[in-house]
Amino acid sequence: MWKRFCHPAMLAALIIVVSVAPLRADNAAIYLPNGAVDADALIGPPPARDSAEHTTQMDIVLWLQKTRTPEQVAFVETRLDLERFAPILNDSLIAVDGITLKATFEAIIDEVRADYDAVKAVYDEPRPFQIDDRVKPVGDARPVAAYPSGHSIRAMIYGRLLSEIFPEHEQALMDLAYQVGYGRVIAGVHYPMDVTSGQKLGNAYADVIAAQPAFKDAVAKIRPQ
Repeated sequence: MWKRFCHPAMLAALIIVVSVAPLRADNAAIYLPNGAVDADALIGPPPARDSAEHTTQMDIVLWLQKTRTPEQVAFVETRLDLERFAPILNDSLIAVDGITLKATFEAIIDEVRADYDAVKAVYDEPRPFQIDDRVKPVGDARPVAAYPSGHSIRAMIYGRLLSEIFPEHEQALMDLAYQVGYGRVIAGVHYPMDVTSGQKLGNAYADVIAAQPAFKDAVAKIRPQ
């Protein structure tokens, strides 16, 4: 079994074809302990749909739809996963254990997704295109709860935690993480409030995860000093 990457392209190949056993034997959360982040206290509910604030949010979505470019559309249609960040890391991937990197982030994303899906279910806010047919979404436009933005949360997790492993690329990683979130508004699948709340929640999740012994142990395996 391969233990290390020789080129960034190998990360893409592994992400597609390698099946890796989970790092935990049961469903216990080892990266994001249950209740570690109080989402309701952190982000609160979205504005009422008949409020002036919500109208402003929709106006922003419609304006960005009117002004979006083909390049922006291509950006928002790109899949969000570990491979999305690989070009930034480039030759830094040569000296890491790529299989552990992939397995660690898969486990983290699973735990984070379970937590934020429960938050979404509480608020159950529809997507912009579900309540206004003027909105023409592009990219991943599933009619599931919008608030907070799962893409924005996951992008922050990738950006923040990859920065813990590859601090020399922190600025570029975080720039991409924020751009992924903003792109969801350009795509017409989220309001700005979905994205900003998702980024706030993603940062809170990342703070907790980065402090966990399981994550620190994984980092030591991924990139030995």
